[in-house]
Amino acid sequence: MIEQAIDRTLDPAGSDGDRAERGRDVGYAIEGVRVRTALLQLDGVFEPPYLVVAGEIDLATVAVFTAALSSMVERGTGDVWVDVEKLGFIDVGGLRALASAACRLELQERRLVLRSVAPHLVKLMDLVGWSRIPGLLMIGRHQNGTARAVAL
Repeated sequence: MIEQAIDRTLDPAGSDGDRAERGRDVGYAIEGVRVRTALLQLDGVFEPPYLVVAGEIDLATVAVFTAALSSMVERGTGDVWVDVEKLGFIDVGGLRALASAACRLELQERRLVLRSVAPHLVKLMDLVGWSRIPGLLMIGRHQNGTARAVAL
């Protein structure tokens, strides 16, 4: 099953009359991003820009991830926070989407802040030099769950 709502305001009152027809509550919230696929779940709000990523970003999901991240960059103000604590896998396409978003934000004097980055992902980003992209801040997590700032 795929459920997707990007750049949409969900009406908490259900005034459009179709709330019962949806079959289940889709999480009424302020304007933001909500994506549900078998491999990827995204939940975010535009103000303040904050996106929670769970699952896998690969060839099958990179397009929807890129669209959601772009929406966060375009619609939000200030730094864009992305919580990747529950991200199980990300391929180079997903990494490119993050790098591109950080570069776009840097041009606006904003940052992409990755929160709870797994140690192996911090190491990979450092190895390829992407941890030093202007506009990117990674807050890595240690094996014991504590956090530390990695790079600007």
